Amino acid sequence: MEIRLTPYITLRTGMFAAVIAAEEEIIGLFARQPELKRYLFLYISGNGSRLLTRVGDRRVTFDVRRAFTAHQLLTILRDASHTIIFIEHDPTLFESAGGGVLMAVGKTIAEISAGSLVILYTPVPDRSFGVLAGYANQIITLAAEEVPVKRRTVQKRSLCQATLEAF
Repeated sequence: MEIRLTPYITLRTGMFAAVIAAEEEIIGLFARQPELKRYLFLYISGNGSRLLTRVGDRRVTFDVRRAFTAHQLLTILRDASHTIIFIEHDPTLFESAGGGVLMAVGKTIAEISAGSLVILYTPVPDRSFGVLAGYANQIITLAAEEVPVKRRTVQKRSLCQATLEAF
């Protein structure tokens, strides 16, 4: 199973990918990939989701789970038997959890990626995302294309030295 993230980046089964991208890029990924509907797809969000209401068409194979704590996230991950697991990173899950829990989540994600494609997504990375991304096979940053900016012409100032009286 493959998902083409961009023309040059392909994600495959057996991979744990940490993705940093704008929300529109990920919503576009769901819209551009009709083959996602053929696989068992698990969408895991935290306390709130920025994407879930905008994802669009979700079939029976699109399961959604919400984790309100890091321990619930661990339980959801250990019970997952889906082909594709998409985790929308929520840093609030790890605010009260110790570093050991964060490492346990990272190791669990790496272990389940042996039989699945796991995508950990965030629009803005933080410390906890960085720790989890350390267990990933691939870290991907999708930057928006820059729009050329018209530059204003700057008038040249005289190069002579001015005194306070000049002001």
